[in-house]
Amino acid sequence: MAPEHSSSGSGPGQNAATDTDTDTSLPVLIVGAGPVGMLLAYTLSRLNIPSMLIEQSPAHSTTQYPKMDLTNSRSMELLRILGLADRYRALDGAVSAGEKFDSIFVTSLAPAGKMVGSWRVGSVEDQRGDIGRVNDGSQPVEPGQRCSQIVFERWMRKVILQSDMVRFQGGWKFVGLVEEGDRVKARFVDLQGREHVVTARHLVGCDGGRSAVRKEAKIRMVGGQVPVRLYLIHFRSKQLAAALHFGRFWHAFLATGGFVIDQDGKDTFTAHYPLSEGESSNTLDPREVIHRVLGGYNGSWRITIDEVLVHSEWQPNFSIAEKYCTDGGRVFLAGDAAHRSPPHGGYGLNSGIVDATDLGWRLAAVTKGYGGELLLKAYGIERRPMMMRALRRSHRHLMEHVGLAELYRKDWAMLDSGSEEGKEVRRSLKNYLDASGPETLDRGIELDLRYEHSPCIWPDWSPSRDWDVKRYCPSTRPGSRAPHVFMRDGVTSIYDLFGPEWTLVQFVADYEEAGKARTLLDVAERLEFPVKYVVLRNEEHARKIWERNLVLVRPDTHVAWRGSESPELSEAEQVLAVVSGRMMRPGYTEPSTDEEQFVEVVAALAVSEQTDQPAILREEDPLRSRQSKL
Repeated sequence: MAPEHSSSGSGPGQNAATDTDTDTSLPVLIVGAGPVGMLLAYTLSRLNIPSMLIEQSPAHSTTQYPKMDLTNSRSMELLRILGLADRYRALDGAVSAGEKFDSIFVTSLAPAGKMVGSWRVGSVEDQRGDIGRVNDGSQPVEPGQRCSQIVFERWMRKVILQSDMVRFQGGWKFVGLVEEGDRVKARFVDLQGREHVVTARHLVGCDGGRSAVRKEAKIRMVGGQVPVRLYLIHFRSKQLAAALHFGRFWHAFLATGGFVIDQDGKDTFTAHYPLSEGESSNTLDPREVIHRVLGGYNGSWRITIDEVLVHSEWQPNFSIAEKYCTDGGRVFLAGDAAHRSPPHGGYGLNSGIVDATDLGWRLAAVTKGYGGELLLKAYGIERRPMMMRALRRSHRHLMEHVGLAELYRKDWAMLDSGSEEGKEVRRSLKNYLDASGPETLDRGIELDLRYEHSPCIWPDWSPSRDWDVKRYCPSTRPGSRAPHVFMRDGVTSIYDLFGPEWTLVQFVADYEEAGKARTLLDVAERLEFPVKYVVLRNEEHARKIWERNLVLVRPDTHVAWRGSESPELSEAEQVLAVVSGRMMRPGYTEPSTDEEQFVEVVAALAVSEQTDQPAILREEDPLRSRQSKL
């Protein structure tokens, strides 16, 4: 049984804790009500676990900065499991299903500009068609969704405030914590300066890249900032929306180093302008900067700007926490509090969404009593190596943009020329871009998440398949994400058959009895291990992709165990003890990470050997001199 919980609150003064909250039955305290914190609270609520969600900003205050503009396929799969995917796609502000995911590379967005190259990616409708046609296990169950974080976060806040399982408190600033045995005490200060103490079994820091929880827990970050600064201007322009002579795009990368994002497929855009060393955004007119970015190579393009919504300076960051949990096992990190990534590849908030749903089911299992503490320790063991892989891939994408800038420099004078030489220059640039390919279709990074070295996975010692950054190779090898496949009806995904917690899938032929799973199910019932039993009869296509007759799937859709038939009683008991974190797997040793390689990559962040500036923004560059004169 889940412990009793307090009623939900929506702001200071509403169901606020007293100066000292002595309710030690609170299972989970979440600090930070951004998308990651809210999705963690929502995941817990779906599993009947109450939580308290505390945010420094007022209750109804959400971000005004666009930040994330793609919810990728893996994130959409997880939102589908949570029952949120369709509601999210239907939001006013989410880009419509017919809009493409194209990125274009141009000399200018003005009428005189020339196309250098493009990354063409189909719309949600196009991708749904591909998913249905292919159906070989290599595809996600959901396409990605273009949507600004502004829209996503505002919507999730409404969802959370309607939940009886989430006690929300706005206007409290986190100031400290102490781990005491099986509890953690956290201190907060409200808007009136009063201090509050909240006690919970577990605390999760979802409070962003400058996480106060991480600092208080004395967890250091590995990596650092990229020596590049950009100025972001979020704006509305009906004239720009009507004058896109290259057609609608998602991203437009200009030859002068700036780029523009179409945020809603209507009239809302974000321009990013690279700042040179010593240049301050405080001295710049945001409207003039928009004109510079749009005009690119051809000079300022003075379209009408209806409204500047927000503007700020930002700096890309490649960093990851040295661990995702304190040694005391009571304080965890998720999202940007645990890792920071530049936008290249879209691995930032999307990785945070995976963190939230992953940690949520673990905390629920431990709170309900069937999960052991090893399940929580495995959170960092599983997630951290996958994030380092994503950060390295994001670095590769960044270097490809640096390489493109070098090519622009080389042939700067001919870049916009209508001569044969100019056309040849643009052809060579197009070939470079074609070889790089779209950043947001790295299915290996996105879907091929392998937790095979986890202490809470029961291996079958089958050969590990090759890993490809661009492709997801479907497999139910323990630790892998279970492949999506449509059933014979062509409509029902196997994902739609999963239970809210664990699922045991059994494939049987028409003439077979569905009794081979009995031992596992009996042990699960005795241990109060929540598992849904799904029998799939005559689903030979799905069986071929899933590789075994019996597959045990975790709440996060990763495979914990598989076999041709149920193990004997003693082994069945061991299997469920291991996958639920109540027993260390026999012979298990924690793997070493490739952190040194990660640090080496981060240390080489495109800094010129001749100067202290990154190569992409040397002061003598034609890109910079052209832009600075506009």
